Amino acid sequence: KNEKSINQKSTEQIAKEKRVNDEHSKKIWEGTSGNSGKGPQPSENQPARVRSSFQKDYPNASNISWSKYRGDWAATFGNGIFMSTALYHANGERRDTRTPVTKNEVPRNILDSIFRRRPGVWMEDVIKIERPGIINDIFRIKDIIQGKARYFYYDNDGKLVKYNY
Repeated sequence: KNEKSINQKSTEQIAKEKRVNDEHSKKIWEGTSGNSGKGPQPSENQPARVRSSFQKDYPNASNISWSKYRGDWAATFGNGIFMSTALYHANGERRDTRTPVTKNEVPRNILDSIFRRRPGVWMEDVIKIERPGIINDIFRIKDIIQGKARYFYYDNDGKLVKYNY
């Protein structure tokens, strides 16, 4: 017989997972590539400290894929119903964790600030950036202004902030 075992993934399942991962990766890294234009590069050889920190931070993570970006290690993973990407320095210190969120999850202060500054702006992708040891999250908002994408970072209070990628 030509039956697949339960553990084998179909070609369709693999293709769907790749599409979901590609879409997630595009949202997470869009607007951060700087002059090189290169996004994250797939990687299989993370330092032990990085792997250990990730396992401690996200013990229930699923479908983990690793890449390297701007010298940091990035783990993209399933996090309950969300997909997230956690960035680590080579010493195992977590830089931040990025999760695409809906506009409904953006704090009211940020929405008020955006629409007060630029009425009629079109918000597209929103990335929530959580930093270890810091209570206030940062939200990276992709605005479409006259057909052109621009990226702005806001803290929970709705203040525009600078954030290095």
